[in-house]
Amino acid sequence: MKTFIYTFFAVILLVSGCSEERLEPDPLSFFSPENTLNDKAGLEAVIVTMNLRLRSEYAQRENHHLMGEWNYSDMSVNGAPPNDIVHNMELQMTPNSTEDREVSAYWNLAWQAIKDANIVVSRVDLIEASDEDKNELLAQGYFGRAYWYYRLVHQFGDVPLILEEINTPRLDFYSHSRETILEKITEDLEFAVQWLPENVLPGEVNRAAGSFLLTKCYLALREFDKAIAEASRVIDGGQYALMTERFGTTESQFLEYSFLDPSSFDVIWDLHQKNNKSLPENTEGILVVQDQHLTEGNVSDGGTAKMRDYVPVWWQARDPSGTRACTDLDFGTGLRMIEQLGRGVGRMVPSQFLRDLRLEDPNDLRYSQNNWFGMERYIYNDPNSAFFEQPFDPASVTDIRQWYPIAYSKMVYIDETGNTRPDRASSDEYVFRLAELYLLRAEAHWWNGNIANATADVNVVRARAQAMPVATVDIDYIFDERARELYTETPRKSELTRVAYIMAQTGTNGYSLASMHESNWFYDRVISRNNFYRDEILQGSNIYRIRPYHVYWPIKEEEIRANSLGHINQAMGYPGSETNIEPLTDPFQTKPGL
Repeated sequence: MKTFIYTFFAVILLVSGCSEERLEPDPLSFFSPENTLNDKAGLEAVIVTMNLRLRSEYAQRENHHLMGEWNYSDMSVNGAPPNDIVHNMELQMTPNSTEDREVSAYWNLAWQAIKDANIVVSRVDLIEASDEDKNELLAQGYFGRAYWYYRLVHQFGDVPLILEEINTPRLDFYSHSRETILEKITEDLEFAVQWLPENVLPGEVNRAAGSFLLTKCYLALREFDKAIAEASRVIDGGQYALMTERFGTTESQFLEYSFLDPSSFDVIWDLHQKNNKSLPENTEGILVVQDQHLTEGNVSDGGTAKMRDYVPVWWQARDPSGTRACTDLDFGTGLRMIEQLGRGVGRMVPSQFLRDLRLEDPNDLRYSQNNWFGMERYIYNDPNSAFFEQPFDPASVTDIRQWYPIAYSKMVYIDETGNTRPDRASSDEYVFRLAELYLLRAEAHWWNGNIANATADVNVVRARAQAMPVATVDIDYIFDERARELYTETPRKSELTRVAYIMAQTGTNGYSLASMHESNWFYDRVISRNNFYRDEILQGSNIYRIRPYHVYWPIKEEEIRANSLGHINQAMGYPGSETNIEPLTDPFQTKPGL
């Protein structure tokens, strides 16, 4: 929020230091809001910018934001050892800490996008356009605002609800309750799904994306029947279907790698190849952010660093003699691991539980030879080593980030820039795809007590992966299946927090909203699944540690102090939360008593 609070202060300070003569108009440019945002084209340009914020989440050069959603959850941790990498959340995720970069990054990104959305919402009635065009523009603004408020309330809890464009400096914001925000964005999305277009260009928001987000909001508000109906509109609507047959293209450069079997490529492989995600024949992709190599507006022509972030530091591995026995050089041996795996730095190390999911079903395509690179396949590749071509020795691995499995088909892309240490490339990325919607509907059925239908929806996703059907499911199994299907793709922490919030609101399993910072399903799930946090494993100079109040992230103290004429509540459990006041419960209320 600091982003748009301080924009105008910067202008004021610049003007106050100028002479009267320099304040005279100098029409070097006429690109002012009044001149550019007064017609449909101007607001469409703002919508393009707003939608680009989605790409910022999925397509950072390095340390991309989405990793925080997984590393601060039940399924992985950041394996990098430096002291400025969050391991101990009790010490390193606080209102005044700087190590938790994803926390500040998400806060700023969300408010930037909400600013864009509010420009559209506030100005749509001021332009000359048909009612139909205005409604479609408004729907786009509502979606953008709802997307990021949904994330904010499941990352930070109570936050200010801002529903209009801010064009003067303000320091008087007050927090609204999560429930109030969820109710408002749900109402907005109900309007949006009536007016969002059904067919759009790749990267744009369509009606199915609106229904997808609305399904999540209905779940958060415990409107389970509505969640089922909204998800079913897309699942049963005829336009979307899970991909069950091979499609698209298989890139030729993959075929030279010894560990890939071209005869065993499958639909899961095709689904996650960068050139296939936005194809018209891909009926599974609902919202896909665009980031193509050598196209205007992409992250950079170096691409995003998924290979670098997700892959182990295999090249530091030592053999049983203690000698470094892996190399990122090409000796022409056919063991060119630097090109096969990329030069990783281990920023997303999977928990033991996630590794063990593979063992449950040997037929699951998600863990097939081409789609999953298991730990048994790492070998010493330096010809100078006495252990050349032998598999890694567990007793010789001294760092958790040196050796772990990776979902190869999802995260590794061959270098496009001629980099001798390939670790990045451009790729479109799924934001919403149909498999997740099946699992959201399964969850809604489970909350309703319809275990048979919940199990059926989970088994649809499993059947596509040729996994054995499961006899029955509960909420934990549904989230296990989300890990199998959606690993690295979706905002994991936010969805876990959503379930914890539902349980606290409904009193399920003894949880309560009043004591959510002391006891919640999110924390219990993390401790039961993530061995790094459960066992407080040491990495570098810090242990991995999480506490129940980390169900929400802290709002930075500098943001709270800057809002000197209002009051932004701190998430419960963090220093500063003792001064919280009752959050606003009217979406249009701007301060207590009004």
